[in-house]
Parts: sequence; structure tokens; C-alpha cells
Amino acid sequence: MQRIFSSRRRILSICPVAVRYCSIKMTDGVIEVFKEVAQISEVKKAKILNASLNEETGHHDISVQVVWSCRNLTSLERSFTSTDYLVQGEKVIPFQPVPVSENVELSETSATGKWTAFVVTSEKKKGEQQVIVVNQDGSMKTFDLEAAGKHGKVYADGEFGCLEWSADETMLVYVAEKKRVKPTSFTTRPKSGEEDSRGQEFTFRDDWGEQLLSKHQSVVCFLNVQSGEIKCQELEDGLCPGQLVWAPGDDGIFGVAFVSKPYRLGLLYCHNRESKLFHMDLEGNYSIIEEGGNIRSPCVSPDGSSIMYLFSKVGGPHAKCAQLCLLSWPNKQKRVVVDVVHRNQEIEDGKSFKGIYGYAGLPRRCWLSDSKRFVFSSMKFDNIVVYVVNVESGKITELTHTGSHQVVDVCDDWVLVNFSYICQPTQILLGYIPQQGQESKLKMKEVTCRREIPGVPNHYHSQWTFINDTPHPDPKYSDVPVSVIYYGPTSLEEGAVKRPLICWPHGGPHSVLTNVYSMAAAFFVKLGFSIVFPNYRGSLGFGEDGVNCLPGYCGVTDVSDVHKATIECLHRFSEVLDESRVFLFGGSHGGFLVTHLAAQYPELYKAVSARNPVTDIPAMANVSDIPDWTFVESGYAYKPGQVPDGETLGKMLAISPISRIDSIKAPVLLLVGKNDARVPPSQSLNFYKMLLARGVETELHLYDDCHPLSKVDTEVDSLIHTALWFHKHECTAS
Repeated sequence: MQRIFSSRRRILSICPVAVRYCSIKMTDGVIEVFKEVAQISEVKKAKILNASLNEETGHHDISVQVVWSCRNLTSLERSFTSTDYLVQGEKVIPFQPVPVSENVELSETSATGKWTAFVVTSEKKKGEQQVIVVNQDGSMKTFDLEAAGKHGKVYADGEFGCLEWSADETMLVYVAEKKRVKPTSFTTRPKSGEEDSRGQEFTFRDDWGEQLLSKHQSVVCFLNVQSGEIKCQELEDGLCPGQLVWAPGDDGIFGVAFVSKPYRLGLLYCHNRESKLFHMDLEGNYSIIEEGGNIRSPCVSPDGSSIMYLFSKVGGPHAKCAQLCLLSWPNKQKRVVVDVVHRNQEIEDGKSFKGIYGYAGLPRRCWLSDSKRFVFSSMKFDNIVVYVVNVESGKITELTHTGSHQVVDVCDDWVLVNFSYICQPTQILLGYIPQQGQESKLKMKEVTCRREIPGVPNHYHSQWTFINDTPHPDPKYSDVPVSVIYYGPTSLEEGAVKRPLICWPHGGPHSVLTNVYSMAAAFFVKLGFSIVFPNYRGSLGFGEDGVNCLPGYCGVTDVSDVHKATIECLHRFSEVLDESRVFLFGGSHGGFLVTHLAAQYPELYKAVSARNPVTDIPAMANVSDIPDWTFVESGYAYKPGQVPDGETLGKMLAISPISRIDSIKAPVLLLVGKNDARVPPSQSLNFYKMLLARGVETELHLYDDCHPLSKVDTEVDSLIHTALWFHKHECTAS
């Protein structure tokens, strides 16, 4: 592919009339590369179905189910398949994959494996939902939720959604939208016996923001699978329940209740919202058993004596270091098992621990069978690492790793891990956690096959950290490191031309680009680019100080860190990289950074592609689903209902890319979701017009999508356009 682009540059310099032919050939080549990498499936979820001792062999027989997700470029949708694997000692027997209907929104198998429950959307009755319960013998029960009329849509998102079997396998619990009478016009008479809902058609109802726009008021739903009875229970004072788990003895449930007053703020990716841990019995009587912070991911120990959960402070940065807390049951005594780590904590075997960053929460099953140890993953710089913590002693053990390991399930001391690194597609591994004190001796076995990216060797990467020699405005943060992942060859074959470099900072800003497989990154590397992923100060995985050092200095320290990482990468791989062809690609706060970099270093960066970028913070302050973000990252505390004064607005504007727009010379491609509630499209639309007014080559693509631009058709269009944009300006740069 790289030869095509090199030839194109030569042809354009000799024969301009060949432009159209060359452009068609280039586009066809880019599309073919996209098809190659898009066919590599990724793990959506995985679970241990059963773990039993085989008396004949003396080994455990472990049944594992993996659901794969793949981009279907014919329908331009995601397609899913499920494959079962039987692990017998050193032997792994895979069974034939079966398609998973896109209508299945939730599924869960009972503890014995006898029953599996599904929440599905009917194909015939569009939009109507059913619960289907299937027995191992193939018999089936169905429950029509629309006909039952007890609640609205079942929640299947990652913040509220759940589907849980009781231990006796007679009950299911899930979360759904509260049932409301359909609003009507004032001119429509209500039917006899119905609640009068006239005049409510256009009443605004607050929701939970980006990707949760249809979520207003949730309720707890108990379904008796024997009788078919559904009971819905609501919490008072606008509390919205979610993340439900069964309490010991099936006498009730534990759950997380999100506080919605005085109004709801965007919840997705925001682990600084106030929430409470509650207990509810089967009759709907409930009590708050822990509050005062952001609480999430409750997990009940196997012996039922305690509940583990993550706890973070309310307010401030959206993601941060969390405490791992233990609440004894039923006496409700709280204990912090793992505290917030400000820089570094020395743990077993002299290794370092950077804290818990449960960005996606904890796996549903994390406990080992002794009810004393707990398995979880967390970030350590730019890797995801597996740890075992003893809840009695607080001892933390890091398990040996190469690349990133994300715990997805734990059952009878067997742990299932999703393993990958930047140039290695996802793979499921299985291991047995040894007894206390021996955890570090864990050995992992491959359940799924190791795969490669065609044409991209698995040695195409490097990682390092450095200290930015430009002092932080607050001296106590000057030694917080920056980590870098480089994706591409570290040396060139004889006769090969130097490669262009893409600088690709992450969004958030309080997230992290970890050493995990990325289809989008593989696409660009296979096209002949190299990529530098800088984890600037403010990223997760560096301790709480690493998070707190950025608010108030956005547009300064983060821009400096990313630029220094790019320069260091160019120097480190000077024989590989062409410093005259450096490009910028980033989304959200990453879009904020790449537009800043284009303005602050116009001589280095040759073209920009920005996805839903933050370009004008004061203009976003009152229209985003996360207005608190605009205050906190500008260096101010946020209170609900706060109106920014002139000084605050001035600071917000001063740190925004739009304040430096006169310095931008590089061509800019804007990729925008018209349904984005987080960074409203008005940001990019205005930036687009301002660039045009200054004569900067600019193009804007507006998609029927939201913030991440994750729909398959959107992803295809945006990534291919980005590649073509860079290749177009690669030619002019050279």
C-alpha cells in the first residue's frame, strides 16, 4: 500500500492529468486495506459457563462462552457470533460458532447452567420487548413485557442495565424505564378509567445525557419465571436504580441509586456523579446503606458476608483513582480495602501499584471462592494489569503480564482474561488462581487462538515514559511522567522509504490510551503510517496526582506533553520516520489537543483530522450534557446552576483552540456527530466557518451518530476519509 502512495507523489509531480486516475486507485487501495482489518473480530464478552472436576482425567473441564463482534461491511452493522470452548487440561475443543441475533439486548445463564434468559426486541412487533427463558432441554417460556404493561423499555446500557438470576433460579431482576401513561393533546378525551394525560405531549423530561438520552426514571423489576408475575419497585426522591445484584438468601437485592437532583448531568464516562448503595426486599422496601460519594459495581462475596464496591469523590475530574471498599452484611460496617494512590504504592515482590481506575467498573463476578480474595484489573501507566487483593490483609499481588489483561469473569477460582496489545488482536486466556501467597505463580492457557494482522508484524511497537523538561506551573507535578506507545516499525528494511507519523492523543482528558488492540490503528499502520499515542499528564494510571495535575492547565501542559512526545518519537526513530510528514488525529479532548497543536506548531503538523473536537469551551458551558467539565478543566469548582462570570468565561476562551485559530495553517478535516450531546455539533460547525473565513482548507462531515462515531457506516466513512485526507496532504507536504 505504501508503494501506491509513493508512486502517486511521483506521478503528480510529473503528470498532473493523472490525478484522477491515481486518486481512484488510491481510494480503492485504502478501501481494500480497511476490509482486511475490519474482518478481524473482537471479543464483546466472555464467560465461564461451568467448571467441574473430571474424575476420569483428574483435570477440570471448563466450559467457556465467547461472544465475538465483527463489522459487517455488507449491511454496515455489527454482527455477533457466539462460540463455546471446552478446556480439558491442555486440550481446548472449540465448537461451531452460532450467530447471535441483534435483537438480543441482554442475556444471562443461571448458576447451574440449567436456564438462560434473554431480553429481546420483537422483529414482528417492532420495538416491543420480551423475556425468553430457555431450559437446557430446549423448552422455552416467553413473557410479553408490552402486554404485561408494568414498565417501559428494559435498560441494556452499561451504566444501569443488568439481568440477574436468583440463586434458586425462580426469579429474574432487571432495570427498566418507569411506566408512564402516553401523553395526549388537550383535544383528546381520556378513556374511561385512564389517567388524564392531556397537555403533556411537549413536557420536557430530563435524561442522563450522551448515549442515555431515553433514560429518565428507572425502576427495579422482579420477574417470577414460574408464575410470570412482574413487580416493579420505584425509589423515592428521584433516585434512579441500576447495577442490581442479588442479596444473600434471595431475600432482596443490592443496587446503585443515582441522584438526579437538582437535575441530571451526563453519566456516561463520568464517575464523579453522586450515587448511593441500597438494599431492597422483594416487596419494594428499601434502605440506603452507603452514600456520600460515587458508588458503583457492587459485588457480593460467595459466602454472602460482604459487598465489595468502588467509591470515588463527587465532583472534580470525571474519572479518577477510586477506593475499593468492603461493607459487611448485615451489620453494614465499612472498610477501605484499597485506598486512593497518589503516586505509587509498593506491593508484593517489590512491584508498584498505581491505584484502581474502574473506568468500565468491575466485572460482575470478581470474588474467589474463599470470600477473602478479589480479582480485578487496573491501569498501570499504559498497560492493563491483573491484581489479586486479600480483603482481610489488604495485600495486593500483581500477576505476571505482557501487554494488557482485562479480567472478564471469575468462577470457582478460575479467571478469564481478555488479552491483547496494540498490534495483537484480542484473545481469551484462562487460568486457575493458586492458594493464598502463591497467586503470582498463575499460569494462563490460550482458549482462543492467537491471531495476527495481515502485513503488520507483532513486533511493530515500542513503549517508554519520560519527564517533560518544561516545568509544570505547579512544581509538585513537574515529575509526573508522560507515557508513550509507538505503533510501527522500529527499523526499516533496506530500500524502504521513511514513514509518515500520526500523533493521536486520547480524549477525556482523564482517560488513557492503553496497550490494547485497535482496529483503527491497525488500519493506518497497514497503510504505511506509524502512530504515536501520548498519555499526557492528566491521564489515568499514574496515581491521583497524575489526574489532578491537569485541571486549570488544559491547553498548556497537555499540549506541551503531546508535542514533546511527538518530537521524542521522531528523534528516537529518525531512521524510520519522515519529520516532514507529521499528521494529527484525535477526538473530543483529543480533538481539542490536535487543533491546539496545529495552531501552536504550524510548521510541524501538515494536516488535521478531528472527531467532535472541543474548540470553544465557553460556548459549550451551557449546552453540553456535562457543563461541569467546562468549569473543572478550566480550573474552577462547579456547582449546579452556576452561571460563569466574565473572568471565568475569559479563562475558558483563553485556553480554547478557537482563541488561536489565526495561527492554524494545516488543512482541517472535521468529523461530527449531529446527535452528540457531549460536545455539541455547534462547536465544529462554528470552527469550520471560522477556518473558511481565514482561507484554511477545511472539510466537515456530519453523521447521524453521537459522540464516539461508533456506528459501522460512520466508522467506515470517517476513517477512510481521514486516510485519504492525510494522503492528499502527504503529497503536498513532500
